[in-house]
Amino acid sequence: MNEQFTRLLAEHTFKGREYSFTHADVVLYHPGHYMELNEQIVALYQQEGFEKIMIPKVFNKFLGEEEYAYHKELLSEMGIPEEIILPIEGEAASANEIIEHAMSHLAETSAKKVLLAGKTFFMKRFLLIATAFAKEDMVLDVLPLVDKRGLNKENWHETEQGKKRVFHEFQMIAQFLSKYQSKG
Repeated sequence: MNEQFTRLLAEHTFKGREYSFTHADVVLYHPGHYMELNEQIVALYQQEGFEKIMIPKVFNKFLGEEEYAYHKELLSEMGIPEEIILPIEGEAASANEIIEHAMSHLAETSAKKVLLAGKTFFMKRFLLIATAFAKEDMVLDVLPLVDKRGLNKENWHETEQGKKRVFHEFQMIAQFLSKYQSKG
């Protein structure tokens, strides 16, 4: 692949943390079936703390159960208080819809500092969709988490799996923008 093309795709997919705040009111956590991401969430809790963490309450075929139930148990065993681990409710067919549900819920709360935590290649889409539904007084930031595949801004183009993930992000962003535009 052309180096400039690779760099442009990476710039439009990956996003680092800006440290707009510490000690988030809410962490929206999208772990999927990657349990190794939990270690990074626990490190965040130990270093900065946060008031609440929300996990999608959707069935994950790779886990064989709901992400919320699965990760809540692991996170509480690893030291995060069970009472601050909450589900993201609502029927959702995609991560895009999960983000919309979560932000719609948070719009009805006093949450101001929202940290979006998920896989490295998911950060720009996560932030784009979350900001589309955020209240004016919310400050959002991202926490990119590295899963066992190790995909990041510098190496994603070196494997077919990495290329597939990045190209998929563009498809999902286009899908969101099309739906968002049609809502008017």
